[in-house]
Amino acid sequence: MKKKFKNINELKVGSILTYFNLIISCIIPLFYTPLMLRILGQAEYGLYSLSNSVIGYLSLLTFGMGGAVSRYVTKFRVEGNHEKTERVIGMFIVIYIIFAVLVLIVGGVLPFISDDFFARGLSVKEIARLNMLIVIMTISTALSFISSVYNMIAIAYEKYIFKKLMDSLVTIAAPVLNLIVLLLGYASIGMAVVGLIIQIFNLVIFPFYCKTKLNIQAKFDHMPFYLLKEIINFTVFMFLSSIVDMLYWATDKVLIGSLVGTIGVAVYNIGGTFTSMLQNMSSAISSVFSTRVTAYVFEKRPIGDISEILIRIGRIQYYIVSLMLSGYIVFGKKFIYYWAGASYADAYYIGLMTMLPLAIPLIQNIAFATIVAQNKHRFRAIVYVIIAVINVISTYIVIPKFGILGAAVCTCVAFVIGNGIIMNVYYYKVTKLDILGFWKNIMQISVVPIGLTIISIWFFKYILIINSLQKMLIIIIFYTCIFFFLSWSVSMNEYEKNIFKNIIYRILGRQTV
Repeated sequence: MKKKFKNINELKVGSILTYFNLIISCIIPLFYTPLMLRILGQAEYGLYSLSNSVIGYLSLLTFGMGGAVSRYVTKFRVEGNHEKTERVIGMFIVIYIIFAVLVLIVGGVLPFISDDFFARGLSVKEIARLNMLIVIMTISTALSFISSVYNMIAIAYEKYIFKKLMDSLVTIAAPVLNLIVLLLGYASIGMAVVGLIIQIFNLVIFPFYCKTKLNIQAKFDHMPFYLLKEIINFTVFMFLSSIVDMLYWATDKVLIGSLVGTIGVAVYNIGGTFTSMLQNMSSAISSVFSTRVTAYVFEKRPIGDISEILIRIGRIQYYIVSLMLSGYIVFGKKFIYYWAGASYADAYYIGLMTMLPLAIPLIQNIAFATIVAQNKHRFRAIVYVIIAVINVISTYIVIPKFGILGAAVCTCVAFVIGNGIIMNVYYYKVTKLDILGFWKNIMQISVVPIGLTIISIWFFKYILIINSLQKMLIIIIFYTCIFFFLSWSVSMNEYEKNIFKNIIYRILGRQTV
């Protein structure tokens, strides 16, 4: 009973820390980013963002094996086989050390090919600085591969409190340390070194925690390499998904850096910041229900039961997504002007063109969890790879003529085709989910966000002119309150009202309904 109570606390406190980390990861950039942009400068910020995108490709060298670590550690832990758990951990550490060496080799080659690849968009001085950033970030990535094994062990042992505390610590410490090195004049190189220091910290603290608190120490004798074939079969389509993510989110910036330059990368990256916030907010809701969907599939529950969850959770996600989208449409242009500066004006359109189509998969995360549980996600992976490749080719073609806005349009079209059309047909025809009922519900509750957006655009153009960031932030709070009041009055059902009541009661420390 004591162990069960402890696990419940881990889950409950871990969930609270997850949302705490989500909130601070959204709030901190509001204060940190403007300071960083002004100290670093647009070109240097673009260079730093470009190096991050280039190094992002090295993360593919885990070959999608991240989920396999927690899966097999959990498997042997549940079976009570402590010795086998330590040996499978030893196997994964060996594998990830090999991956880390591959990272160092590939990362060591990158500076030798960057001269030719970025010669059109970057100056000789910028390329030299980019190469230095690549070297530092390559070492950081290699270290992160090894520490990630221990990170996932903590998850497999359901030590959510420790894991989320470390996440929150890094979320707070990274911008603070970055500002210190920026004020000392070390620019993007200093920020890269801060990233390296954080990875060294992770490589020390997580193995220490696993050894002292979990009594887990990797063993390197009799390692279960016979599991490799099974692991590869499990991870192959996760690897494809990782490739697609890179093609969608990193390649645009790499091509912009090559064809346009660092300033274009800087503007594009600021637009992508808002897209990441939207993605994080929505995913936090759906991740709680993915396990239940998987259980429904294995229990062979009727597809109507899963459709009911899809509609119920999709509606809740849509309240959050539509609030953020409508707020961005109304306030985004002026917010970016006051927050980042006039030179980042195009970032508004970049954010808009990536956020709007992304909203479709974000409110349909339950549908994706369903096809994964049904082992039907191969089709999605293949479709996404094809669409992503088309996106890369079209982006390369349009950038010379239409610049960064052309790149955003290509990404937007690719998302609409892949997520909006093809996958919805697949969910309806193959998975048999009630997609028509889903979109009928979404259309019914779209009255408030669409109506409020149209009225607000007119109101803030002709009646009340926003002329400062402070005034805008106050108005955004009022806008949020009006949005939820109208949604409560017009759109929400009893289930949804109870959810928001419970959130308010928990904040106030009262008993939930």
